[in-house]
Formats: sequence, structure tokens, C-alpha cells
Amino acid sequence: MKTDFIFDRSTIAPKQMPNRLNSELGGLSKEPNRKRIPRRTTKGRHKKQRTCILCLLLLILLLVSALYVAALFLIRTCTCEITTKLNKGANSSLDVKTTSSLVPVQNTSVEMSTTFTKDREIQRTPEPTSAPSLTTGISTEINQKFYLSVEAHMTSGHISAQNTTIGSRGREFIVLFTTDALESKKNIYVTSENGTKLNITTSPRLNASLKSQIDRSVNIPSSQRIILPQTIELQSFQKEVKSVLIKTSSDVFIISHYNDKDSVGSTTHIPINKLSTKYIVISTKPASDSYSQLAVAAIEDNTAISVTFKMKHNLPLKIEGKKFYNGDVFNFSLDRFETYQIEHKADLTGTFIESSAPIATFSGNDCNELEHIGACDHLVEQLPPTSSVDKTYIVPPNSDDRDTLIRITATENTHFSYMIGGDTQTLFLERLDYFDTHISSSQSCFIESKVPLLVTSIGLGSRNSVTAMGDPSMTIVPGINQYLDYYKIVVPPGYDHNYVSIMINFAFKDLLRINDKTINKFDIVFEENFLASSVTYSVRTVRVVEGELTASTVNGERFGLMFAGVTEYEAYGFSGNSLLL
Repeated sequence: MKTDFIFDRSTIAPKQMPNRLNSELGGLSKEPNRKRIPRRTTKGRHKKQRTCILCLLLLILLLVSALYVAALFLIRTCTCEITTKLNKGANSSLDVKTTSSLVPVQNTSVEMSTTFTKDREIQRTPEPTSAPSLTTGISTEINQKFYLSVEAHMTSGHISAQNTTIGSRGREFIVLFTTDALESKKNIYVTSENGTKLNITTSPRLNASLKSQIDRSVNIPSSQRIILPQTIELQSFQKEVKSVLIKTSSDVFIISHYNDKDSVGSTTHIPINKLSTKYIVISTKPASDSYSQLAVAAIEDNTAISVTFKMKHNLPLKIEGKKFYNGDVFNFSLDRFETYQIEHKADLTGTFIESSAPIATFSGNDCNELEHIGACDHLVEQLPPTSSVDKTYIVPPNSDDRDTLIRITATENTHFSYMIGGDTQTLFLERLDYFDTHISSSQSCFIESKVPLLVTSIGLGSRNSVTAMGDPSMTIVPGINQYLDYYKIVVPPGYDHNYVSIMINFAFKDLLRINDKTINKFDIVFEENFLASSVTYSVRTVRVVEGELTASTVNGERFGLMFAGVTEYEAYGFSGNSLLL
């Protein structure tokens, strides 16, 4: 290293230093080897030191903030992984071909220590909302004293029914009432989580007297029964303006319920924003004095609609002076609020409806007796769009000695399998064709396909002629991917027995709550556990009371829910949801 000038302050006396260097250093102190620094220079150095300290503190603050954000992200990621493990089950079985048989499952005892705080206000606005706080401690003993301890904190990453509009909840609905052979009372049950304002409107072209009986605004604190005049019922082969528009300020669940002393029927309604343009009709073969039905309602003007008829019994259907047979297409158009109903003496299952804009579609029978058991009941379902139909289903039985007719309808050509009592069958269905099978009141059925299937549970009359509990009822079965983790629904009054059927991953069956309580074992009228597609499921039917009902799981596990009620020669049925999430 080359240096022009080097000196050692410890060896050179002050007087020996060059004058120029002395002047630059500001002179020497009286003590040897100590220099004097001007006061102005010291103040400047202190100022710079303070600035550096402030900068250092700012950097430390930024570093701590970054570490805090990283820690939150890590905790949230771990929580989502735990939640995914908890929810593993139903969804993991979709693409596995069913080859399993019924396997007896040992009992599972579950002890829980739960702190559960949930905000049930349902939000649909685009503004961000905080997720419900849910902290669950679970201690589970399965078989050989195997303990699993889980503490899960639910975050906004979990799609919860309480804070997301999924399934059949919504704020706008189109309701119509198909023809009932008997003059039943037309009821609408609306359920809100934390209260809502409801507006009911009809077409300006509706008869003024009828319109004045329907249009209204109602504040609903929790749930509300609304009775509409019987004359709102549709008449076949007529363009009418008999649809009813329901709007609410927050998300609600709506069912319509036909009620007569001799005939009842129910259906879950689908929000307008979930409607679409393609539907497959479901009905049953009419008895000698009854009809199958389909009905549509438009929500936009100039909606073009085509109906391609499917009839196994190729009876002529006369519409506006023209005869239609199997495979024929009927074209027409509707404006907003307009409705059109078709009825026929043949079963219309598999009839395909397509439209240029979303429509609401309903089908069933006016009042049908099935398999020569009991009397007739009104059968009606609002149909889910084909785009919202699932591939995998669990069908629970009906109670009170009522067998169940299961109708499986294909949306496309497909092979599918179904399992009853440990016996698995695989069949082929062509597009829009259907297959029927039966289960008793002590059996359930598992169905799986590679393409979407529409599965309908049709309850039959009771085989017990003494009690004669129930008549035909029709319910579209929710698929495994249509299950929710929370429901709030009204159980209609006036029935001797009301039930909910619950389909859930067996590992989480004891985490389910009805009206915030565990299920009383004495209320369980049917229970079966079975293994299918590597997942063990629990199917239970539980007796419940009329009125508001909430059902949820403490860990957010999704489950299927189907409702049924019976009294002498009457039965109803509807599901908690029939739409893909």
C-alpha cells in the first residue's frame, strides 16, 4: 500500500507536528495525546447520530411489521390445512368407482370442548366481511384408544354458509303454484338469519283484485308464513301473469307449501341469480284421474322457450290445436311475469326445456297415487338447472313404513353405479332416460356417476294400513357437492311426525347440532353407516318438531339435509339445497 504521509499520533509530540496539520485538527489539548474538537463539530455529530438512531428504529419497526404479517400468513396457512383435513371425506370420493360393500362401522365416542361464536348475518355485497370466529377443541376416541386433538380457527378462506351466499339462499325469487287437483292453501315460508325486509310484487297486468291480495311489504324478524289466494294457481295451456316476485334486503331461504286436508306438497325455491336456461322435467306416471305437469315462468321479456317432449307411453298431447308426440318440440315465448303450464296423461320425465334467457321451471303431478298404496298427493319440485346437478348422492329412506322410489335421470349418456344393502349394480343410461329402484324404510342408497345425474326421492304411501301415515311425496335429492354446513328452515305445522334426514361423513357425525343441541338418541328413527368410495358415511333420520329449525356442525363440515312430514294420508318433502356450490 503506497502512502504519501504517515504519522503516529502516539509517538509524535504536538510541537513536532506540522503547523498545517495542527491548524486542521483545531489544535491540541493540554494533555498529551488528546485532541480538542470544536463544539460546533460535536453538535453536528450528535445530530447525525440522532438521525441514524431514528432511521434504525424505523427499520426495526418495518422489520417487526413484516415478521408479524409473515406470522399471520403462516398461521392462516396452517389453519387452512387443518380445516382441509377436517373436511376431507365427501369431496374426496367423487372420481372413485364404487366397488365397496356395506361395512359395519364401530361406534365412535366424541368428547368436545367448544367455544363457538358465529356471526350468522349473511352478506352478498361485494364489501369484505369478517369471517365468523370459530375455535374448536375436539378430543376423539376411535377404536383402539386413538386420540386426535384438533384446535381449528376458521378463517375467511373457509367457505361457510353463514357468510357466503351459496346454495338455495338468495334475495330474489320467482314463485308460482302449479295446479293442484284439490283446492289447497298456498303457503310461502320465508326464513331469515337476522331479520329482513320483504317485498312481494306481481305483474301490473294481473287482475287488480288478485294483485291487491298479494302485493305487500313485510318486515321479517326471523321467519314468516305468507298465505296467497287460491286463485293464483296456474291453469294449463294458458299464458298467464301468475308468477310472484319476492325480493328481500338480505339472504333468505324460501319454500312453498300446498296444504289441504287431503293433499299436500312442498318445494324448495331457487334464487333468480341461480336460474339458467336448461332443465330436465321430473314427474311420475299419472293415475287414471290425474296428470303430470310442467310449468315455466319468465323473468325477462321476449324469452323464447322450447320444450322437447319425452314420453315412454307415447300418448298424443294436444296444445293449441296441434298434437305432439315423443320427440316433438313445442316452441313459445313469454314476457316477464308470464307463466305457462302443460299437463299430460303420460309421464313427462326426461322432457327437456331450453330457453333464450334464464327461467324458473317446475314439474310434478297434480295429485298422484303411486303403486296402488294410499291416496293421492300433490307432487311438485322447482327444478335445478342441468349445470347445477351433481354426480354423487346418498338417498335416505322415508319413515313410518313408507318405501322410497328412487328415480335416476341422466343428463348425458353414462354408466353409473348404485349400492343398496351392500349390493352394487352398474348400469348404462342414455341421455334424458331414467332408471327406477326401491329402498325400504330401513335402507339407504349410494349413487355415483362420471357425469351429472338428477336423483329424485319419491316417498310412497305407508304399508301400515292401520296408521296410514303418509301418501306420495317428491324431493330432489342433494348431491354430496351440494351439502352446506348451516341451514335455517321452517318445519311446516300440522303433521303427526316431522323428520330431517342427515347425510354426513361418519367421522364428524357427533359434531352436528340441531337448534344448537346435540341429537337425542331417542329421536333417531333410522341410522346406517356404510363405506363407499373409501369414505364412511353416516345416514340418520331424526324426529323434529314443527317451527324454525337450525342445523350446523361445530367444525364447518358440510352435510346433506332432507325434510319430510306425515300425517294420515298426507306427506310432504323438500331438501335443504339442490344446487352445486
